[in-house]
Amino acid sequence: MSLDEQLQKLAAGEMSAFDELYEETKGTVFYIALSILGDRSLAEDVMQNCYLKVLRYAGNYRAGTNAAAWIAKIAKNEAIDLRRKRKREHLVDTAESETLFPTYEMDASPRLVDLARSVLKDGEFAVVMLVAEGYKRREISKMLSIPLPTVTWKYHNAVKKLKHALEN
Repeated sequence: MSLDEQLQKLAAGEMSAFDELYEETKGTVFYIALSILGDRSLAEDVMQNCYLKVLRYAGNYRAGTNAAAWIAKIAKNEAIDLRRKRKREHLVDTAESETLFPTYEMDASPRLVDLARSVLKDGEFAVVMLVAEGYKRREISKMLSIPLPTVTWKYHNAVKKLKHALEN
């Protein structure tokens, strides 16, 4: 079933469509949030908020448009909102036990993700992670609201930086 169909079913109140939609999009949502926030626990918070909004606003989605881009836009906006909010707040250390708050299991190697996070700029990181999730550059362009040539440029720059970092 396509993401379009899953969103239509969610809008009709069929909660069974949510599990498949989540499985298909969780990596995208996580990596977009991580690229903006740079913190895994905050990215997980954004994931939760994003999917709550997907559930709440599934009826607002226009069928036939790009469902993945619609969900990615929600994730991007949630991450940006959280980053703005956190800049205004006094940050308090809330380190908790991993057993109480398990983290999202990434498909990519955590060490490779950490390397990419440390070497790449936010936009480059987002593009690389979305390519790793299997999206085409045209889809990434729509998701991130940037021109296709910019996606290609960021991807090639990111690959060069990663190769250089791995060689050193």
